[in-house]
Amino acid sequence: MKGIIKAGTSFKLTGPVLSHVAAIMTPFYMKIAGNRSFALRWSRAVRQANLDVLLALFKAVTPPAKLSGFSVNGIGYFIDFQFPPPTLQYSNGTTIPPGTAQFTFSTPIHRAIARAVIPFYTALSKSPAYAVALASAVNANDIARIRRLVRQKVTSKALQAVTSDFSGVTLTFKFRGSRFLYRNLLFREIVG
Repeated sequence: MKGIIKAGTSFKLTGPVLSHVAAIMTPFYMKIAGNRSFALRWSRAVRQANLDVLLALFKAVTPPAKLSGFSVNGIGYFIDFQFPPPTLQYSNGTTIPPGTAQFTFSTPIHRAIARAVIPFYTALSKSPAYAVALASAVNANDIARIRRLVRQKVTSKALQAVTSDFSGVTLTFKFRGSRFLYRNLLFREIVG
């Protein structure tokens, strides 16, 4: 990351930030959903916390992007995209909530999440009006509108909750047969 994002820094989420991240992530989610072999290699690398393999797999299926970070913790992954100030970085990832599991990441669940979120990320990347509407709802902390916008596109019965903070949204999934929740997140991390 080129700069430190300090707590209290003025930040307003924009539609173009969401569109940019979604345009890069959509081909990745399509590959996870559509290619079992790729998805198995991805999940294995997440469980092994093998950053080199993850980065190579990601770059092989996505358009070039300025990344400010890429992290893995054995239960999920986070991809940090670089932006000019004041945004600096915006992140997307899928993870099991920390403290609930170790070195667990299910390929079938990750593929189901990918299938569920593809319409959401496609809408963010291809419809500036949709991206601006979601960004505006996040900035206004209008959780009812955020939920409506997300659920218009993510229709999976496994979507248990849609929550928000000042910078993005969290989609929480619970699948039958798994004791773990999985979260797909769009967010701007604050440090310091």
